Amino acid sequence: MKKIIEYLFYALFFLTPFAMTNVNHELFEFNKMWLVYFFSVLIFFFWTFRMVSKKQFFVRRTPLDIPILLFLLSQIISTIISIDSHTSFWGYYSRFNGGLLSTICYIFLYYALTTNFFARKEEAKDFAKKILGVSIISGALVTLWGIPGHFGYDPTCLIFGRGLTTSCWTEAFNPTVRIFSTLGQPNWLAAYLSILLIIAIAFIIKYSLTVKTFAEKIKNPQIIALAFITIAFYMAILWTNSQSGFLGFWGGLFIFIGLIKLTAIKKFGLKPVRLLKTKTLKLLIVIVIIFIAITFFIGNPFPRLQGFSFGGLTANLSKSAPVTEEGEATGKSLPEQTGPALEYNITGSGNIRLIVWKGALNIFKSSPLFGTGVETFAYAYYKQRPIEHNLTSEWDYLYNKAHNEYLNYLATTGIFGLGSYLAFIGMFLVLAFKFINSQKNISSVLLPSSLIGALVSILISNFFGFSVVIPNLYLFTIPTLFFLIIGRREKMISLPQSESRESYQLKDFTPVQILIISAIGLFTLYSIWFLINSWRADKAYALGYNYNKINEYVRANEPLEKAVKLRPGEDLFKNELSVNLSSIALAFATEQRTDEAAYYAGRAKELSDEVERRNPNNLVYYKTRTRVLYTLAQLEPSLLDEAYKMILKALELAPTDAKIHYNKALIEEILERKDEALKTLDKTIDLKNNYDEAYIRKAIILMDLADEEKDRERANEHRKEAKDALEFVLKNISPNNPNVLELLKTLE
Repeated sequence: MKKIIEYLFYALFFLTPFAMTNVNHELFEFNKMWLVYFFSVLIFFFWTFRMVSKKQFFVRRTPLDIPILLFLLSQIISTIISIDSHTSFWGYYSRFNGGLLSTICYIFLYYALTTNFFARKEEAKDFAKKILGVSIISGALVTLWGIPGHFGYDPTCLIFGRGLTTSCWTEAFNPTVRIFSTLGQPNWLAAYLSILLIIAIAFIIKYSLTVKTFAEKIKNPQIIALAFITIAFYMAILWTNSQSGFLGFWGGLFIFIGLIKLTAIKKFGLKPVRLLKTKTLKLLIVIVIIFIAITFFIGNPFPRLQGFSFGGLTANLSKSAPVTEEGEATGKSLPEQTGPALEYNITGSGNIRLIVWKGALNIFKSSPLFGTGVETFAYAYYKQRPIEHNLTSEWDYLYNKAHNEYLNYLATTGIFGLGSYLAFIGMFLVLAFKFINSQKNISSVLLPSSLIGALVSILISNFFGFSVVIPNLYLFTIPTLFFLIIGRREKMISLPQSESRESYQLKDFTPVQILIISAIGLFTLYSIWFLINSWRADKAYALGYNYNKINEYVRANEPLEKAVKLRPGEDLFKNELSVNLSSIALAFATEQRTDEAAYYAGRAKELSDEVERRNPNNLVYYKTRTRVLYTLAQLEPSLLDEAYKMILKALELAPTDAKIHYNKALIEEILERKDEALKTLDKTIDLKNNYDEAYIRKAIILMDLADEEKDRERANEHRKEAKDALEFVLKNISPNNPNVLELLKTLE
């Protein structure tokens, strides 16, 4: 059984980075998370089988037990008191990683590694090295998969049936600009490769120290392979154009070098000449120089530093006055691009992050101890969303993470959650630094130091983003791999009597043991069946969702119904199905098929009611419910009042959301509450003063009021106000807007 567990871990680390499909709602993270769950379930079965067969429950103690258990407790409490317990348990749909279940899974894997492979020191060290080796091989294949995308030949598109091109991706998701391979996003790929690159460097040095001459080094197949892999890793990081990944790698690398230097100082003293002659430091200096050279020629992800790259310097040297078609210099500078900022500028990611971080701190202030609930940032943020977010280019995006892992924990799990999370990391780093500080042999600290550097790279990347499946898998397993390598041994709870070769004969089991193993086996089979059905449900949901997006409601209905049937506890599926059913009901009504229309309308209302009842704090569902009721109101006008109530509830959850205010004004206009609609539009404009649709809608309502107004002077005031609103749009927001120009003609 132990051997099976060993190979399951190899498969986990090797296969998880490749898990992706083109048939799911989220192509990458969903499949990776589900694969981690799958392997965890299998490891759970074989580990418990071992314990039952030995008639002992055993879990090896580790130095991090207290902070890990406190962190787990914080996640459980935050899930129980969460504003959305379903999301807190499973994770935000489309992200998945970070929910209570995933945290339980990562902690389980931590203890499964520690307990099952710590029997003998050399065996434990060898196993940890194999895990790292398997990880590097997997990372190398992921890199080889991703790099062709930079040149326009993405293998993912090939297996998705679109040929060896990048045509399966949108322009905003183009690997020729930023590669992402099988990880799904450039930042995630960069974070993953940063972890492995630092470890790979340690292996290069380790193997280099075993051969004496340079000639032997360049002939050594392991060194040559690792050299190519490290260069490929680094080039791939640069081609992700990820600032967080770039900083994460260099931060982790400098920590790694610093720890090696610390050990060298303990051995050779502070004499610079002797330190520079140290083989390990000499190799590290050469590696750093190579990376700097690669950065110089490829470039870096920071625009302000691009001028120091080969491409930037070449461009600066060739830059001269603009020339005419005949090649003659004009002596004039190119005119600056004019026009409204909204039309030409995209808000910098750094500026947006600062706004989102401000919102995260506001959430923390509202729920300081345990937060709003694990993974509930998407819902909690809107209640505390800073008004200035409305003026960014991503003003109508849904932010389901704080884009800072630590602020995300602070907002959603409070001081207890973040404190225990940092205690887990901090205690490991303290113990790790103590070990390094106690060593004088550089070779003994190579791999341990690289693991510390790899962990630091994750911590830096997470500061500017958020964790996903692969980095989180390493975050929770790097500490136990470190303990395996250095041979840190703690007592076991109920230490098994023997670690001898295991053999299992049915005749050796008692009836009670057979009963327990059978129960565990049934649980394992049920869990796998649930994972398979959930995957099938997500696939059906993705198909139905995509059909809904292109208004193919009849074709969307069957897969959405299938998704709800396969996983009835997932309200996201019911939410989308309610949209589908309401649209089908409206289509039947227009065809005078009243019975069918009534049936589908009833089901749509019933599902929408259920989703609202079960998710009173989910803004997304309130928005959808408003849409469903608005659609059904065309069959039953009385439902429009209920739709209006829903949008008022949505405003309670998102008081600074300009789009919700705008939609409220639209419903007020339909309800013939035009004065209220104008006030709401003024509020909308206060929240977002470059919202062109709000100005246009305001002008249309004013023009309608002018036509209805019997007082000529009052009517002219309405027309003037409408004209001012439209001219403001042309001057400040959207020049040459055809709708605005057409409306202005009617006012002449």
